Amino acid sequence: MKIANNIIKEHLKNVYFLCGGAYGGKTTMAGLLEEKHGFIRYRQGDHYDEYVSVASEKEQPAISLDRSADWHGYFAQPTRQYADWMQAELREEAEFTIADLLSFPKDQKIIVDGIIPLDILKEISDYEHVFLLFAPDEMKLQHYFDRADKDEVYQFILSFPDGKELLDNVIEALNLDNEQERRNMLESGFKFLERTDHDTVEGTLKIIEKHFGL
Repeated sequence: MKIANNIIKEHLKNVYFLCGGAYGGKTTMAGLLEEKHGFIRYRQGDHYDEYVSVASEKEQPAISLDRSADWHGYFAQPTRQYADWMQAELREEAEFTIADLLSFPKDQKIIVDGIIPLDILKEISDYEHVFLLFAPDEMKLQHYFDRADKDEVYQFILSFPDGKELLDNVIEALNLDNEQERRNMLESGFKFLERTDHDTVEGTLKIIEKHFGL
């Protein structure tokens, strides 16, 4: 069964999306909107284990991939293959996210902190309910593993005898499509903010609040 996008869009009128790329500030801004405006925050990363528990190899092959069977092989795979797998996983995650969002009461405002493909966002939401936050390549490269959950992965990769080479491979895969992804966001038609060293938390929050009509 497939639910038409216009039906999904109608039932997500209470949902606002902070999407974009790594180190753009999504989690910080979502937390502030939750605290200041009473949003319910939905952080995709917090639900990943739930997605995995429901996923099937047939319907969600990327999420269902058993990486634990060969972690070294997973980190060492060709960068194009690795990048394509990550994109496939994002699309599969988006379906789980949308299903979860449809279960929330319609009288509650939801703020989504995650990465949902732009073509899907265009089908299920409006300009006024989407804000893209992303960082330039240099900043993302410098800070990608700063968060505690990503630092665990960083340390795990380096625990292999050839950890430095594996890490270089992972970083290359993570950034393989940066130029195209940035262009897609700039040309998406959605409101966006590319992070700079001069941005302030307060200033960024005000821009998002104005866009969301808060």
